[in-house]
Amino acid sequence: MTSEQLCQRSDLLGTQVITRSTGKRLGVVSQLWVDIDRREVVALGLRESMLSGVLSSTQQMMMLDSIRQIGDVILVDDETVLEDAFNAEAYSALINSEVITETGELLGKVRGFKFNTYDGRVVSLIIASIGLPMIPDQVISTYELSIDEVVSSGPDRLIVFEGAEEKMNQLTVGVLERLGIGKPPWDRDEEEDYYVMPTSA
Repeated sequence: MTSEQLCQRSDLLGTQVITRSTGKRLGVVSQLWVDIDRREVVALGLRESMLSGVLSSTQQMMMLDSIRQIGDVILVDDETVLEDAFNAEAYSALINSEVITETGELLGKVRGFKFNTYDGRVVSLIIASIGLPMIPDQVISTYELSIDEVVSSGPDRLIVFEGAEEKMNQLTVGVLERLGIGKPPWDRDEEEDYYVMPTSA
């Protein structure tokens, strides 16, 4: 691949990976692995089918720079693109990670991201109150936030600059918000806070 192209994580999930040399199908994309310190996608996880992820945790790995072309399918040179020694534990899928400001205000959870397919650079995060991508965008309000707002990261958590919520771009308006009964996590009153604090009897 030689030209810059922005792509959402969801655009690649379920896409078949085919070799140019023999036309062999290597699998479908089931996961994208991100080096959060470098803020870039480094590898793709492949499974026999999207359903096989439910039946088995086994997935094959392929580095992002092995991709030659992205269209209806993803083209790679040959079967040697599959990596045996890739350690996924060193990377993050980002999905469902909490996004919190420096002052501790919860903005939501990551349900997707946009990245440059040429160099893997993550450009922005897609955030919602629920980080599960299988819930349709029409159901919950989603927002886009530049990756430049991220200050630091930890296991399943991204810390962003104070005031980052004011820089978020709303992508979709969810059902509850359309009905006037839903608000973004940072707009909620304290009594309807995102976290329910346990009380002792």
